[in-house]
Amino acid sequence: MKTKTISVLGVVVLLLAVAAGGQESMDGADVRALDQFIKGNAAAQQGNPYQAIYFFEEAIRYDSDSPFLYVALAEQYLVLADENKSSEAIERAEKALQQALSIDPMYEPALELQSRLLAARGNAREAERIVRLLLDKNPNNRGYQIDLLGLSLSTGSFDTVDSLYTEISKSDGENLDLTRRILAIYLVSGESKRAIPYLTELYNADTTDAGIVYTLSTLYLQSNDTSRALEAVEEAIRLDSSDARFWYLRLVIEYEAERYDSVLRIAESARKSAGDDARTFNLEGLVHLRNMDSTRAKECFLRALELDSTLYPSAGSLALIYDSEDSVEQSERYYSIAMSLSDSAAIYLNNCAYMYAVRGLKLETAMSLVDEALKKEPENPSYLDTKAWIYFKQSRFKDALKWIKRALKHDPRSAPIFEHLGDIYEAMGKPSLASENWKTALELDPKNASVRQKLGE
Repeated sequence: MKTKTISVLGVVVLLLAVAAGGQESMDGADVRALDQFIKGNAAAQQGNPYQAIYFFEEAIRYDSDSPFLYVALAEQYLVLADENKSSEAIERAEKALQQALSIDPMYEPALELQSRLLAARGNAREAERIVRLLLDKNPNNRGYQIDLLGLSLSTGSFDTVDSLYTEISKSDGENLDLTRRILAIYLVSGESKRAIPYLTELYNADTTDAGIVYTLSTLYLQSNDTSRALEAVEEAIRLDSSDARFWYLRLVIEYEAERYDSVLRIAESARKSAGDDARTFNLEGLVHLRNMDSTRAKECFLRALELDSTLYPSAGSLALIYDSEDSVEQSERYYSIAMSLSDSAAIYLNNCAYMYAVRGLKLETAMSLVDEALKKEPENPSYLDTKAWIYFKQSRFKDALKWIKRALKHDPRSAPIFEHLGDIYEAMGKPSLASENWKTALELDPKNASVRQKLGE
């Protein structure tokens, strides 16, 4: 911890102020205290905390009523603590500060040092409280304002941060280092909306920085301001069209807006300017899946994995395609890749389990997979439905009924769940209940051919 020493001139001013305040004139003891303090201050300036501590303690022996002597002593104990990593030195510093504040509870140098000590020891909230006291007494003190701003960043008092930053900026003008400091905390904290004005200030300082504009676009997108996100990312591409990240964000905006033809068109432009990009191919694959073009989708996902073998969403999508093509071995392969790369994401555990369940294959393995998925998301209706269907395939209909009802509780508007419930009732010899639930499934999904067939339509 860095500390400061009180200048000799400052000490003389303090002693004169005390005398003017009505205390008795300095007698021999006061003079000896000042002499010892001057020696201690000289030792501190020379980097000798041991000697400085000795002289300051001697000064206090002659004059125990001057808080600045205790502050000087505390500072040197902190220097010693920093050099020797001594907890005892810190405790002595704290004791000296307490003595200073017992003489004058609002003695500013003691409060300043106490706030720094508290902050260094991780008690930012108490340090913040003390700096607020100092700022109440000196509302225009720039040092206190900056100290409070820093502490408020640590404690998450972001309204205070924004207010202080506005006040400091009005008086001092541009301070990009402070801007970056605040911005970094807001970005890490997920405070997208708060971060935008600070990032905009950096952009205004350098309108040619494509990276700043790109980050600004991501913040707008996180704040659900799609139009500004689009404007910003287009500006980033204009500044640097060779960065694939910028193009990908542009494509994400189009995809989320369900402008799928635009995704495919812009992806071609992206390749011409920034080369092949794995995430772009993955997004194109999703568009082709929506367009029911599994052949082109498969090509895109395979190319994505060729470019980035860790891109597990592409592996998961390939597993689904091969599942739909009844290619179990290939589907297993890509589910295995997706589960491995995603640290066993619940969706891939469930999807693989369901692939087995609908075919009546590896039902014990399927149960283990879906149980792992349910540990991660215990109320997911799709996963509960999968577990019910595994029990159904094992002819454990009572267990199947229990789990399908749990699924229905969490998604009472799911046509597939009602269809499965009807299937379970049919297997249990309850045709009227089966028919009732199939009809509900058809109401929710009128195009469901398998339900129509079960109802004899």
